[in-house]
Amino acid sequence: MKSSVTQLVELAPALAALLGEDSVLTEDAQLDAYTADTYWPAIHARAAGLPLGRPDVVAVPRREEDVAAVLRLAGEHGVPVVAWGGGSGTQGGAVPVGGGLVLDLRALNRIVEIDEVSMTVTAQAGVNGDVLERALNERGLMLPHYPASSQWATVGGYVSARGSGVLSTRYGKIEDLIVGLRVALPNGRLIDSVSAPRHAVGPDFTQLFVGAEGTLGVITRATLEIVPLPAERTFTALHFPTLQAGVTAFRTALARGIRPSVIRMYDEEATVRTLSPVVGETLDGVCAILVFEGGEPAVVAAERTATIALARQEGGRELDPALSETWWNRRYDFYKPPHHPELPAIWGTIDVVASYRDIHAVHEALKTAVRDRYAPQGLQLRVHFSHWYRWGTMIYARFLLPDGGPDPLALHDQIWNDGVTAVLAAGGVMNDHHGVGLKLAPFMHAQHGEGLEALRSIKSALDPHGIMNPGKLGL
Repeated sequence: MKSSVTQLVELAPALAALLGEDSVLTEDAQLDAYTADTYWPAIHARAAGLPLGRPDVVAVPRREEDVAAVLRLAGEHGVPVVAWGGGSGTQGGAVPVGGGLVLDLRALNRIVEIDEVSMTVTAQAGVNGDVLERALNERGLMLPHYPASSQWATVGGYVSARGSGVLSTRYGKIEDLIVGLRVALPNGRLIDSVSAPRHAVGPDFTQLFVGAEGTLGVITRATLEIVPLPAERTFTALHFPTLQAGVTAFRTALARGIRPSVIRMYDEEATVRTLSPVVGETLDGVCAILVFEGGEPAVVAAERTATIALARQEGGRELDPALSETWWNRRYDFYKPPHHPELPAIWGTIDVVASYRDIHAVHEALKTAVRDRYAPQGLQLRVHFSHWYRWGTMIYARFLLPDGGPDPLALHDQIWNDGVTAVLAAGGVMNDHHGVGLKLAPFMHAQHGEGLEALRSIKSALDPHGIMNPGKLGL
């Protein structure tokens, strides 16, 4: 879906009348800032001077009611709308491939309420993750999310991408922390979910918008669970003879009700190439970083002791716990130079999830399809397991190819196609927490089957004009 010149000529003055001229951006330099998130093809295309998408106009609403009004106007004029938060997504979910209108939500930056009785925080969609965390920390509280993107990402982005944070093994992903949402629908209405996340008053439409990436409506505020800052936080590092041994130890711990806040287990290549440089030590083999925390030091100590005992049963041994504490203090360094690659390299993260029954088959399939096939071309695949559940875990497979050759985009897409196809065939789910966006949209039918038609029916009902983030999620 692309907007016509006539549609935009009519829309721009209507936006200015609604929001004020200062809140409507049309200059080339202003629009260029919205051509790419952190999706590799978008970065590559922008560097080549041929962006994958560029908005025709950007609106900056300052009230939630204005978001709804803008959507109503866009629908009347048939102009596509892409919501923009911090621009930190990796899947191309915020790239305006159809041009049209980008809705920059960062002026919706009010922390509405911190409820220390119910232990919730209500924040508008444009509130920055780090800003929110500092406000909570000042009261001895925290949002137990902590994604690597928190310095850029917004609350709306957290929810729209169905993201996960470093503490997810203990506290859950963002969908587990949501108490309620306010959403602007394409018809110009604002709706609020019920005030309790556990109820029996019909289907929970709140979760319909979680992970929808702005294809069904625009989240304008969220109420999220918060917790006290931990009175105790302890660190552990372990070495295992094999990945299977580590998975067995941690699966058993979770089944017994033990909840580390962090379990991050690195395969042999990731230990050498990723973990060692950041912690400043020479390590090898399968290494795991663990963090335990909570309000009762005795309980934290007991969980740590029990986990170490289970690791020893599988042949694991303790390493210096200072490695884990160093990792914690430097955990965001992985995403900055010199640890994060830059063009002309090709890079990407295939983050997939599977049951414990299937996880080893998925891991082997991914290694064969990506690491083994492209190793002759210089590809490195660094794998760690970082978000753990009672029923399964996820594989965070980061690939890096220093030289993409004459057609790097085609090579990038082929690596992704091979990796995702192998994961699906082995019984895995093609994404754990980065979302779908443009990157995985072509695989949505393979993932959902006929269920995708049900999603498309919901999309048609809520967005009959098809204006909401076209081209994403395969919708």
